[in-house]
Amino acid sequence: MHGILIVIMLPGIIFIASIVGFLLLKKWYITPIIIFIILTLLATTIVKGTLFSYVIFYTGLSVAVSLTMKSIKNNN
Repeated sequence: MHGILIVIMLPGIIFIASIVGFLLLKKWYITPIIIFIILTLLATTIVKGTLFSYVIFYTGLSVAVSLTMKSIKNNN
């Protein structure tokens, strides 16, 4: 069950949250910072830091989506 959550659901949630965060906040770096803080707190309190590599991956995914949204906005 955890594998499905980590591989399928969380990347989708991060993807959508990054798009919505960029559209609402108009800054590409705010949403990845928020996602990093939330996931770090969850990783250290719930799973005792064993999934910190996923925190880095999901933060990188959020940065990539936010920068893509920024470049799409600048091209229009």
